[in-house]
Amino acid sequence: MLTSKSKHLINNKSGLILGLFLNHNRKVKNSTENVPDLRFLFFDSFNFGKTNITAMKKTFISFIISLLFAQAFAQNAKVIDSPTGTVISNAGGTDIPYSASILDIRSSNKGVLLPRMSTVSRDAIGSPQAGLLLFNSTTNQFNYHDGAAWQQAFFGNQWSVNGAKYYYNGGNVGIGVSDPLHKLHVNGNLHSTGFITTDGFVGIGGSPIYKLNVFDGSLAITNTADSKTWTINYNSTNNYLNLNENGIARMYFQNGGYVGIGLNPVYPLDVNGTIHSGGNLRADGSAYINGTAEIDGAAYVNGGKGVAYNVSSSTNIKIANFVTPEPAPFVLPAHGSVIFDIDLPAGFTNAPNVVVGGQHSTLGDAGELYRIILVVYNCTNTTCKGKAINTDNAAVDYWVRWRLTAIGN
Repeated sequence: MLTSKSKHLINNKSGLILGLFLNHNRKVKNSTENVPDLRFLFFDSFNFGKTNITAMKKTFISFIISLLFAQAFAQNAKVIDSPTGTVISNAGGTDIPYSASILDIRSSNKGVLLPRMSTVSRDAIGSPQAGLLLFNSTTNQFNYHDGAAWQQAFFGNQWSVNGAKYYYNGGNVGIGVSDPLHKLHVNGNLHSTGFITTDGFVGIGGSPIYKLNVFDGSLAITNTADSKTWTINYNSTNNYLNLNENGIARMYFQNGGYVGIGLNPVYPLDVNGTIHSGGNLRADGSAYINGTAEIDGAAYVNGGKGVAYNVSSSTNIKIANFVTPEPAPFVLPAHGSVIFDIDLPAGFTNAPNVVVGGQHSTLGDAGELYRIILVVYNCTNTTCKGKAINTDNAAVDYWVRWRLTAIGN
């Protein structure tokens, strides 16, 4: 308010003078800053015409409004403009901005509001420059322009720093997926030029319960030098696991334990091709080989009793070597004979063929021993009849045992 001392209107020949006094030392209530106070201003109309007086009045009114705004603003913050930058502050301190900042905004109880607008309004901005920053009220995110397109700016304390390491403990992270279900959820391909290690389980196609768990798919190993790819996969139609070489099945593992080499097995071990063993090959049960079996060592079947090939039927041939029982001495006259029983080795199903070999052991001194012969007949699967015949013209007195071989099934 103008005082009576400073308020006066002077009319003289030189023109109209309106006096106001500017006091730069007045304090504003509740503020520590000096603000300009409108007191006295001289406008000399001596050198102005009528038109200039009208313009001067408009200038004067604008000046009054500016000073009133400056006085009201000074109650909250001060604005200091200098050659090194601008300071806006309601927190006190130096009036000089930090050397690296063109605009230094300081406050202990207030923030800064950037322009807020919808995505539609943002996209309507003409020729946005790189670095332009605003708040997108549609997505509630800060956006910035990179010179080519609008990008989303991320602010917050979700990620933490430990030296040169960054970590996040707040939840799940998604790459290419907006609602990640795992600690790291990636929709797309992963590439690493280093090691990928885990102390837990790895699941492909599902949640694992083993160190490596593949669900409904194949596991492949490829060698580029040999152009070979071996795969392991399960066939749910025929219920087997098979091992393939470049798409050709090499081994089958049936549910239940049957193994096939070159074919889907119908026996515990089913081989389509030749079997070679450089050591022992043992079968406690039946062994069916649809091909040739080459054995460099011995083949033991049924406790080491042996086996022979039967060209006339599909049954196995049994071969048993044995000797005749120990009889009483043969005292035979010229061209005489004697009949006795011969027990066969156990295991024959039908009556075998019995072949007489050489003499096993002899004892005696009367006659020519080679004149005595043995004829085997009337065989069953357990016994045969034996007839010792003296072919000499003289009597013999000998104790003789013969070697025999029984062949049958």
